[in-house]
Amino acid sequence: MAASILRLHVHDCFVQGCDASILLDDSPSIISEKNVLPNKGSVRGYEVIEAAKYEVEKLCPGVVSCADVLTVATHSEEETQPRLAFF
Repeated sequence: MAASILRLHVHDCFVQGCDASILLDDSPSIISEKNVLPNKGSVRGYEVIEAAKYEVEKLCPGVVSCADVLTVATHSEEETQPRLAFF
């Protein structure tokens, strides 16, 4: 899952900064980044970020942004991955 979360973070931050726009759902006026053709079915990990945001909102509603949750989740997931040592 770490690679999927990292990919979400990169896709979110690459063009216009870390604004969590990749996490937005469709509305009557927009097709979200989540559902545009290049991302549909290929970007994964939304459920992890949504679950984390839900838990954070229970503790401190309206304080932590989705972009912050995505950044911390990316860091946390990467910390759990094994590292290769190059000598």
